[in-house]
Order: sequence, then structure tokens, then C-alpha cells
Amino acid sequence: MSLFNKLKVDSTNFKTPQEMYQDNRKKTINGPLDYQSKMIDAYMEKGLRAKDVALELPTGAGKTLIGLLIGEFRRRKFKEKVVFVCPNNQLVNQVVDKANNTYGIKAYGFTRAIRDYSQESKTAYNRAEVIAVTNYSSLFIKEPFFSDADIIIFDDAHGAENYIASHWSLEIKREEHKELFETLVECIRGDLDYTQLSYLKNNEDTSSAISWVDMFPNIKFHSKREEIIDIIEARANKDNKLIYAWNNIKEHLNSCNLYLSSGRLLIRPYIPPTMTHEPFRHATQRIYMSATLGESGELERTIGVSNITRLAIVDDWKQKSIGRRYFVFPDASFKPQEYKELFIEMSKKLPRSLLLVQDNKSVKTYSEFVRQNMSSEIFTIEKIEQDFSSFVNSDDAIAILANRYDGIDMEGDKCHLLFINQLPNGTGLQEKFLSSKLAASVLFEERIRTKLIQAIGRCTRSNTDYAVVCITGEDLLKTLTARKKIEKFPPEIRAELEFGYTYSEGLKNFENILLAMDALINKTDDWDMAEEQILALRDNYIAEAASDKHVNNDLLNECAKFEVKYQYAIWKEDYESALSNVDQIISKLNGKALIGYKSFWNYIGSYVAYLIYQNGNESYYQIMKNYIDKAASNAFNVSWFKRIIPNKEESKENAVNFGLMDVVERIEEEIYKDGVKSSAKFEKRVEKVLTLLTSNDGNKFEQGHQELGMLLGYIAGNSDEHTSPDPWWIINGDYCLVSEDKIYKGENKKILTKHVRQALTHEKWIRDNVQMLNREATIETVFITTTKEYEENVDVYGEEIYLVLQEDFVDWAKTAIETLRKLRRSFSEPGDMIWRLDAMKILENDRMTPADFLKFIRQFKLKDLGK
Repeated sequence: MSLFNKLKVDSTNFKTPQEMYQDNRKKTINGPLDYQSKMIDAYMEKGLRAKDVALELPTGAGKTLIGLLIGEFRRRKFKEKVVFVCPNNQLVNQVVDKANNTYGIKAYGFTRAIRDYSQESKTAYNRAEVIAVTNYSSLFIKEPFFSDADIIIFDDAHGAENYIASHWSLEIKREEHKELFETLVECIRGDLDYTQLSYLKNNEDTSSAISWVDMFPNIKFHSKREEIIDIIEARANKDNKLIYAWNNIKEHLNSCNLYLSSGRLLIRPYIPPTMTHEPFRHATQRIYMSATLGESGELERTIGVSNITRLAIVDDWKQKSIGRRYFVFPDASFKPQEYKELFIEMSKKLPRSLLLVQDNKSVKTYSEFVRQNMSSEIFTIEKIEQDFSSFVNSDDAIAILANRYDGIDMEGDKCHLLFINQLPNGTGLQEKFLSSKLAASVLFEERIRTKLIQAIGRCTRSNTDYAVVCITGEDLLKTLTARKKIEKFPPEIRAELEFGYTYSEGLKNFENILLAMDALINKTDDWDMAEEQILALRDNYIAEAASDKHVNNDLLNECAKFEVKYQYAIWKEDYESALSNVDQIISKLNGKALIGYKSFWNYIGSYVAYLIYQNGNESYYQIMKNYIDKAASNAFNVSWFKRIIPNKEESKENAVNFGLMDVVERIEEEIYKDGVKSSAKFEKRVEKVLTLLTSNDGNKFEQGHQELGMLLGYIAGNSDEHTSPDPWWIINGDYCLVSEDKIYKGENKKILTKHVRQALTHEKWIRDNVQMLNREATIETVFITTTKEYEENVDVYGEEIYLVLQEDFVDWAKTAIETLRKLRRSFSEPGDMIWRLDAMKILENDRMTPADFLKFIRQFKLKDLGK
């Protein structure tokens, strides 16, 4: 045996990754496919020397091979250290397995703590002898092992926002960090209105509390910075894991925003400042492999880089998709309690299935259901990561995974049945604030659509793959069937969705769904007919004329680089430069759909101007006011914009008029809840409400009264307490209308004095028991009844109580419902600023605004009965 047999000479006599790969004798494939080779060619031509380069590779296009070939080429040709970064450990294991056993490319996985890395692996990486494969969390830590990587390849970059931003995001959860949460709320309570404080103080499980989100004014945040630092510094530690993100932002709080919700507080910069993270900044090249490059600058905002060389998808892939999916929508024909049996019957058809759910609570719920009703072995994410092969080799298994809508591949025969329950739950407070409060959902359309495309593609990873995809949950149903939403999906996926929904409607039982499954699985003549229909739909969608739907995306894309530059400028406390970039952003945000987002940047402009003013430049006080006036003029649903700078008092009536956007936002929620594709559920509600309102049963009338308020966008409540009022409608934190409903029967019916006296107590009851109203809120009382006849002294006691007859109220309700029908007809999706503005006009034209409603209520008082 020779003493000198260790040294291996690695040939570099090749010019391209393809040429290099031809001599690879370990691979079990022929080589890259034609479209994969074209993407590599594009990289060699346009991306080889770029600092940041993005490759657009749709789900199932084999992006792992492309990334590994590029990485291996650079490792061997230029002796560079290459790190391939995945979203989670499951994908790390899959990439390492494919690299070594399928592609013949040597790769080592690096998961767990640095101290657990083997010496062999570390040495091989440091000598650039292998490609290192790790997860995002291992790169975005304070002192990563990969601190001097030359090439970083980011897999699934389109879904990396949470992984990357978490490095600079301090999330304080009420349940996990109760004492810190409550202490911070106490710290800022003096700058909160009563509504905000009530949501933060009361841990309620109501729909309004769950959906509520807001932002603490940056100017107030700045003024309390030292106190907030002391509070968090004393409580953030390694045990609660808050110390890591806190250390990254605590010296840069001026560049962070504080978002509020009933269960969470979030402190983070708007865009993650990745270039301040030395291992990221140091790299010779960063490669982002993404299912979509997007058209709105989403990738730049996600990564925190302003200039990315983009290598777009091969043209043919824009129209077509990988594999074949048969979508099933049980909600189109059945109630949730009815399709549990369908879940069982569908699972019997195939040996393995994958169920994707929102959270761990849902995992427990479904796991218990499977244990009680099925024989299938349950695989959790921990089991899958430890032993994926056991799932693949099982004849009766179901994997139930929380929030794993991407990052797990079930190609080939590993799994042909996919259940998806509810929308991917990746919405952060920042995204939620911009979407709900500022109607800037247009900013996140691409992100949400990409998440869904990733989710539905878990089991179709090649052209020969097929899957039955069962969609449950009303929100997900609406998102995947609403016309204005699915028209932006790739034509073939859109065709599959339309086909699936059409054949899920109007079913009386599960027979047709199960027969269709058999047809797909066995490739019968029936499925050939289905295939023809899907392809015909696809071709029709391809042929549709292009519209102007990309105009907003183009404007957002132009803004993205300035948004990134703004973030780095304010991080460095270069406020003049930050404001200059804000001005660039504002100048480009034109168009109705972008009004809310423009308001956000005007607000940010006011804050930056404030920081300059605080540094001694007096002239910036008026500049600050100008920005905030512009922000407040279009941010109808962020009431505190106008309260940031003093000397602008609002009247109560202005507060009521301001409530127009409050009710529009809640009408939007009601429309979405009732379903956009069909009006059936809405019309059933309307029929029920009108039946209850015309009833001579007082309890039924109260129920209809409350339901009507909810339909019309008011926060409507009622109580069963003996001394409590009847329904109350809240416009916003400044105004509440409370009622006493008395449906008197018989010919000699009269308004009784005791009932009027009872009505007089309602204002106090509301102040004592309804937490969301401000202390100075206006509370008015109305007496709704069936007569104007009254007992003696009723007019004396009823001096401040309004009177409305039941029949008049019902007539008004019918007119209001007609207005709702108009609003429904024009509705497309939540967070659409154009719809909200049009809705305001419709309410104003039909005289159905909160102010108009109050005019109707205030026409007559009980005291006027004696006149």
C-alpha cells in the first residue's frame, strides 16, 4: 500500500456546469433536462459575476439539481466554499440524499448545534471539498459556522421572509411571555386609545379581538425608547429565546416598528437589514432559487437587497404546470361535519396521504380523529424528519403537518393524496396591519399566491406525478375560487381549479368524488375526457387578452429598491437619506389600489422628518405635519394618524364620519365570510334577519336587530342579563348607539314608563361593561317599539331618548340590505383599496353611512310625544 494515496487532484478542465457533469460517473440520471440546461446557460451568461442573482424555477422544475450543479461548478472551478440553504431540516436531508445518491454530487448536511457538527464535515467544508447543506436558522444567527462562505444558494427564497426577518424580529407573545407583555402594555398605555388598550388588556377570544391589529406610533415609540429598552433588557434571555433577536435590534429601535395585537407584540424593521449580517454580506455571490421572481419587488423586500440580477423562467413554463391535480372542494356541497366521512373514504383509496394544517392545535385535533376512526399510522413532522423512509414504505399512513405548506416533497409514488385545511398561517403582524388597516393587500398578493401554489404542489414534483388535492376551509375555498384571484394563477393551475370546483358543486353524496379519484388513479377513459377539458380550459386562459392588471405591480417593483435603501439609511441613522428615499417611494405610488400603501409611506416620512426635527432642525416641524396630513387624508382606518401631532382636535361628529371606513372594513369581512362566489349564504342571512325584524316576538326582533348591525358593519352586541340593554351598535371607539326594543302586542298597546326608566340606565351599563369604547365616547339611546301611544310622564323621562317605530326600522333595514347587495356585486377580495373607496361612495350615495343612520335615528325623541 502506497504511503501517498490520499491526495486527489480535482480536474478543472471544463468551461460549464454541463461539461463538468458529463464526466460524473456517480450520477444515476443522464444529466440536466433541456429547460434546466437553458437556465444554467442563462446563469453562465448573465449571472456568473453578479453579486446577487435570482433563478425563477417553478415547483417541480428540478431547481435542486440546477442549484447543486452551479454550486459544484463554482466549488471545483474557483475553489469556493459553497453553502446550500434550505427552509428546514427535512429539506436539508432530502437535498443531501439527492445530491449524493441521485446526482452524484458530494454534499454534507449541517443541522443541530455547531458543537454537534462532525470534524470531518467541518474540515471538508472549510477546504471547499464538499457542498454544505444547512437551514436558514443556521446561517442567520450571531456567530454561524458558515461565516466565510463564498457562495450562498438560497432554496425556496420566495418563502424565506419569516426565516430571514426573524433574525431582527422580537415577537412577544402573551401566553409565553406574560409578564413582559403586560409590562410593555403598561409602559405604553398612556399613548393608547381606550379601544387599543382594551384589546391589549383583555385576553378575549372574540372574532374582533382575534382579527385586531394596529401599530404603535413611531414618534411615541421613540419617546419611550429608553424605558422600553430597560424593560426588555431585564427580561430577554436565552431561556425564553428573546435575547437573540433583541441583541440584533436594541441599538436600532429608531429604525423599527412596534405592531400590536391582542396576543402578540412585534418589534421589527420594515425590511430585514441582511447586509448588516457579516456572513451574508461577505459572500462573493448570493443565489436565490425561487418559484417566482414576482413582479412587485417582493424578493427585494424579503431578502433586503436592492439590486438583484433576475433570470426569468423558461417561457413554456409560464403557461403550464408540473403533473396533474384533481381538486376536490367539499365545502361547495357539504357542511364541515358531513365531510369527515369523505376524509375517511378518500384515505382508503390510497396507501398514504398528507394533511397540511395551520397549527399544532389542528395537528392534535386531526390526529385524535384519525386514531378514533382510522387504522392509519400517524406521522408528525418530528417522525418525518427522523425517518422519512418509514412513511414512504408504509401501506397505511397519514402525515399530519402544521404550517408546512412548502419544504416537503412527495414525488413519485410517495404520496398521491393531499388534504389542505385552511389558508397557510404565515401572516405576520406587519403584513396584517398593512392589509387590513391600510388596504394594501395588493402588496402581498404575490406572496400569498406563491404560498398556495407551493402548497398544492407538494405531491406533484414531475410531469408524471398526479395527486388528488382536497381543499377544506371557507377562507381557502374563497381564495382558490374567486374569479379575480384565480385569474392571476398560471393558466394550467387555474384550469385545474375551475374543473375541480365545477365537479364539486351540487353533489348530494360522495360517490362522484370517489369515482373521479378512481378514474385519475387508474387513468381510465373517463379521466382522458377530464384531461381534455382541463387542457381546453388552460388553452382558453392562455389565449385571453392581457389586461392592465400588472400596472400596480410595476409601480411596486420600482419602489422596492428605494424601500430597501430607506431601511439601511434609517438603520445607520442617516435620516436625510432615509427621507430622500421615502420621497422617491411616494412619488411612484400612484393609483387607487396603492392609496393605502402611499399613506403608510407618508406616515413614515412624517416620522423621519420628526427625527430630523428632534436633532435640532426646526424647519422640519412643518414638513412633518405636511407628511402626516397626507397620510391621514387617505388612511381612513388608522384614526391615530391625525393624533400624532398635537393641535388638531376632532369633534365627535367628525369621529362618526370617520367611522365610515370602520364599517366598510367590517362589511368587507362579512361579505368575505358569507362567500364571494355565491350569494346563497348572504341571502339566507338576509331572509332570516327580515323575518326576525318583522316578528311580534320581542326576543326574535332583538336577534334580528343585532344580526342586521353585524351585516351593516357595526360591532353589534346583546346581553342576557336582566338589567342589561337590548342590542347596541358600535361605530368605533368614539360612538355607540344602544337600544331598548319593546314589541307591544294588542290593540291598547302603550309605551310604559318603567320601560323608559329602564332605557335611561343603558348608557351607564354600556360604559361599565363594554370595554372597547373610549372613556369620552358618545353613547346615545334609542327606543324601538310598535306604538306612539304612551303612559303619563313617558315624555318627561324620555328627554334624551330617541324613538323609532318597528315598521320604519324594517323599511330602513330593507333599503340598507339593497345597498349591501350593490357592495357585494363589486366585491373581489379583502384589503382592496379600490373597492373600499367605491364602497364609501355607494354608502354615501345611498345615504347609508353611519352619519346617515344617525340622522334617521335622531328624527324623533320620546319627549316629542307630548307635543
